[in-house]
Amino acid sequence: MCAVSAPHARCQGGVAVAKRRALFRGVLSAQASVMAALLLLFGQGCGSDDNKPEPQEQTPPEEENENPPPEEEEPDPPKEEPEEPEEPETPEGPTDFVSADDPFTEGYLGEEEEEEEEEEEEEEESRELEEGDIYRVLGNGQILNLNTFRGLQVIDIQDPSDPKFLGQMQIAGTPVEMYVVGDRAVVLLNDWAGYQLKADGLTVERRTGGTVLFIDIADRAAPKLLSQYPVTGAIMTSRLARGESASSLYIASNGSELEEINPGQFQWVNKTLVRSFDVGADALAPRSEIELGDTVTAIHAEADVLLVARNGGSWSQDPSEISIIDISNRDGSMVLRDSVSTASYVRSQFHMDFRDNMLRVFSGPQWADGTPSYLETWNAADPDNIVPIDSEEFGAEQSLYGAIFLDDRAFAVTYRRQDPFHAFSIDPSGNVTEESEFIVSGWNNFFRPVFGATRLIGIGVNDQNGRQLAASLYDITDLTSQDPLVARAEIDGGAQGWSWSEADWDHRAFTVLDDAVDAVAATGEPETGLVLLPFSASRTVDNTRRPFSGVQIFTFSDTTLTRRGVMEHGTPARRTFRAEDIATANVSDEELTLYAQDKLDTPEKLGHLDLAPDYVKVFAFGEHRVRVKMPYDLYWTPAESRKMKAEVVPSAGLTQLAQPIATFDLPADAQLHQVGNLLVSLTTTFENWVGKVTHLEVIDLSDPTAPRRAGTLDTSDLPATGAYYGGGSSFSTVHPARDALAFLRVIGHSEDLGVGWACRTNSVENPGCFGQEGCTYMAGERTCRNIGGEEYCNGGFAECTDHPGADTSCTPVEVDRNDIVGITSTYCYEYVPRRSWAQIEIHVVDLSDPDHPTVAPAVALPDDNETVNVLNDNGELYFNIKRSIAGRAPDDPRPRTQYFLTHLDLTNPSQPALDPGINVPGEVLAIQGASIFARDRVWGQQFIETAIARLEVHEGLAYLQEYQKFPDRQVNAISIDGRGLPVLSHSLIWRPSSGWYAGWDPNQKLTTLSPAGEAPSPAPENEEEDPAIPEFDELSTVRLASWASLRHTADMRALFEVPGGALAISLEQPEAPKAQAFFPLWGWPERFVTSGEEVLFAAGRFGIHQLDRETVNLVPYLGE
Repeated sequence: MCAVSAPHARCQGGVAVAKRRALFRGVLSAQASVMAALLLLFGQGCGSDDNKPEPQEQTPPEEENENPPPEEEEPDPPKEEPEEPEEPETPEGPTDFVSADDPFTEGYLGEEEEEEEEEEEEEEESRELEEGDIYRVLGNGQILNLNTFRGLQVIDIQDPSDPKFLGQMQIAGTPVEMYVVGDRAVVLLNDWAGYQLKADGLTVERRTGGTVLFIDIADRAAPKLLSQYPVTGAIMTSRLARGESASSLYIASNGSELEEINPGQFQWVNKTLVRSFDVGADALAPRSEIELGDTVTAIHAEADVLLVARNGGSWSQDPSEISIIDISNRDGSMVLRDSVSTASYVRSQFHMDFRDNMLRVFSGPQWADGTPSYLETWNAADPDNIVPIDSEEFGAEQSLYGAIFLDDRAFAVTYRRQDPFHAFSIDPSGNVTEESEFIVSGWNNFFRPVFGATRLIGIGVNDQNGRQLAASLYDITDLTSQDPLVARAEIDGGAQGWSWSEADWDHRAFTVLDDAVDAVAATGEPETGLVLLPFSASRTVDNTRRPFSGVQIFTFSDTTLTRRGVMEHGTPARRTFRAEDIATANVSDEELTLYAQDKLDTPEKLGHLDLAPDYVKVFAFGEHRVRVKMPYDLYWTPAESRKMKAEVVPSAGLTQLAQPIATFDLPADAQLHQVGNLLVSLTTTFENWVGKVTHLEVIDLSDPTAPRRAGTLDTSDLPATGAYYGGGSSFSTVHPARDALAFLRVIGHSEDLGVGWACRTNSVENPGCFGQEGCTYMAGERTCRNIGGEEYCNGGFAECTDHPGADTSCTPVEVDRNDIVGITSTYCYEYVPRRSWAQIEIHVVDLSDPDHPTVAPAVALPDDNETVNVLNDNGELYFNIKRSIAGRAPDDPRPRTQYFLTHLDLTNPSQPALDPGINVPGEVLAIQGASIFARDRVWGQQFIETAIARLEVHEGLAYLQEYQKFPDRQVNAISIDGRGLPVLSHSLIWRPSSGWYAGWDPNQKLTTLSPAGEAPSPAPENEEEDPAIPEFDELSTVRLASWASLRHTADMRALFEVPGGALAISLEQPEAPKAQAFFPLWGWPERFVTSGEEVLFAAGRFGIHQLDRETVNLVPYLGE
């Protein structure tokens, strides 16, 4: 290869270019079912080599354009075999079928009298109002759990000693609550983040916010999304009205809109939106939408009424407004009735009540600010004209906490250093009387009536000795009693005296059951009531104060309340409940614990299941995979005991849900590398008089079902592990190889080049119309340098005009260093130019005998070789280096360099050797057998531009087969897929420097190439010249959103980093790329593992993402 990478240059001593061989012959065959699905979903495919389409540029609509291009006629399907397929035989059997049907219908046809009769029948049907939660007990030993990290999980606890996952549906969002109606789950999320697919099958649009998912859970192993409904704003709460023949869903959300309050003056205005749906068999049918002002604080549903409380002020004592919404229609439609203003702030659903045509409300300040609280009543016999009845003021200068309404009574707690328990009577006419005020320490957040509403269980805090969660038992048979508190018991929170729980603010976190146990109090009374209260506190363990979480068990009678044992739970429990008669279940975001229901004083733990393990690695070993997870309590574990857990699972099924076949521990701070059938663990310590010591341990997984700890090695002779960054290059310093592990020592060099100066010119014009038709502006940048008296420039300028939905058109222009006011800006400076580079010294650990790893003699590249990349081709290591060319061309001061590829020979790992370097055009991207793909840098008219080359290696020389430049394009990323197809993203090379333009690029495209076909190269005009080097065949070019960054290709998939995670685009038909799936991530994965026809990557708490050729999880376009 010549020093200057030009495609027409004579190379390698005049060796003729070898005859090209076609590496890509049509579309590779794929699973017929996948192809059929893509054809059905996305339209026509592409032809085979027999009818090869011309290179095309697909232009899907931009995000703001919903109209897809017109469909073309569908070509004949590609033929995978040259022979004609056999004519299938006609099977025998009937072809005319009639089946039973019980259709779901909306509306009614027929006589008016029949409609009225149906309506009367509907009105007679009773409905149960239900509040959602993050779990549901399904029966048959199954639990449905809505997890923050993993989405919807189906868990089998029939054997509580061995709980396991049945299925999962990955959802990214913050769980609000869910319901189960038959075999359908209705899931409500906030902060949902996903991508909706437009009609062209490629263009996606990110959507975030509140959403409702309607999911088919009939097949517990494979929940399936049926439909999705975006919700404006953030979902605050919801209710389900469940009937025998129909159910309705009601959702209240908060949002804000920018409104013009005066001409030219805008202000954000809070709004409450209430939406209703009819819950059908296959979809949710939207019914009504009611917009209310302010911000919703609570909703309460009772009978056929929905109460919506809102607050518009910034202070908690500001009055709330309560609207009455009629939900009596069985089809889910709503009617807004009257609204009332309360005296103060309405805190929760328990502070509102509606029964016997009477509205009753507690309101008061959240913080003690000197204002009182109130109990108010209204006559709502006419819901369109609600009339005040009475108002009682109480608890002056105190905050309002828990409250509860019963038929003719109401109770509330206020607090400021002490807790008055207020008892009220409410007569049938709505007149209110405060009957008593009992002073007690702490406060109650919630109440539950027990024993036929003769007692109350209060859940709150006792602040006499710190802040301990406590349960209280009140006798409410006599409202005038001056001492209604029967008993109080605190949780066993340890000596620190401080505890907290989700039960502080969410009434669904704890459980109170009336007739649930058979226990005996210390005084001999039988106790049948049960309280389960989750808590978190600090405890001292081994002289170290550390967090502790659990669930406190209480039992009670009408005269006693007894603290029992604690069910330990490793992380803060969000819910605790009895799962049928199988076990008591405790759920957090991280884990599920199951306890025996009959062991109250000494709880017996039956089973445990990690709900969202922090998976950090995944490896493939033949028919098995190894997943590696971090423990939850790593911070609190002594350093010497911190371990990762490696689990061997079958390759069939979902890797993150499979039951482990074998497990083994690894140091928590270890680097892990797969070398064939070996897993190698690397850790580093610093020891006195020795310095850095590398500890290497080999795990033999030749039989993955029986992992074997093989040899170890402790040595101070190896370089540091990690990564090198410098000079525009980056690479890992540890690389697995064939029967070996290579450690790279980076030796830095630098050379002063004298005195130089530079001038940088930028376009600074901001026309304020970017993206609009006809918007014209100056774009580009240029840096000129003078080193050793010779000046050269990289960059240039163009006058560009935007065209929505089409390419920006640009015309190059000459711009000197004299600034054009408002258009260009130039900055010049002197500096000391210095060339810096990295030399590599290679230390090999021989693993050919895994029981006795040894360090081989080091080898080094010459000190003038600058390493730019390290490549691995099935265990063969290559080093891509470059060498500067002394001197410059006589008439061209621009600097040039040469690139080489050097192979590390590990035929004998104990004696590594470096092969002679092969000259290649630029930075090597991939090595696939005898083919080398490289990214070259060439001087263009203004900029250093990019070219792609493919070469064939033969007898120590690299022969150029294809070479293609990309003039006037900035190539952002290139990846070579497993079929040898270059995939690249690129944009216009001229870009404005304005901050308004930063991050937005309407000109990014995705191009897929293939090696040139069999057509011979055109003969050179001069017989002494080499034949012209052909370009690649262009299979497709499509428009790509500016926020998508190409990062990797694997198994015919291009993987893009996009906001929130990774987007997979299928290149199974490279002529027609299709968006396929989105996966939520925190940070980009360290590696992608191809195993069979699946791509796996670890995503921390999000689990292990698994992408096969049939995975499709993008949402159909929902609109703006």
